[in-house]
Amino acid sequence: MAPNSLVLLVVGASLLWIGWFGFNTGSAFAADGTAGMTTELTHISTAMAGFTRMPIEWAGHGKPSIPGITTGAVGGFVAITPTSGFVGPVGAFVIGLAPGCCAVWARTA
Repeated sequence: MAPNSLVLLVVGASLLWIGWFGFNTGSAFAADGTAGMTTELTHISTAMAGFTRMPIEWAGHGKPSIPGITTGAVGGFVAITPTSGFVGPVGAFVIGLAPGCCAVWARTA
């Protein structure tokens, strides 16, 4: 189902992205290195999930779409949240690969 407005879709996903930083970083209960690393890991995983969704959709449909990329990014938020205090940047990169692929599978299955 196509969204009513791609602009509002991107604005909403951007606001969710910013809010998720507060959610994950606030879980550290301190303003220290762990909180900073949590913010970085959230960003890495989310960006990787959106980027992973893009070439998969490009190969399947001939072009990437904004709804597809934002769906992958939201999956990246969800995937990194339980592990954001326990993995490093490479772990966040790997964790970000899974939701991009799973979002395509969930939509087409």
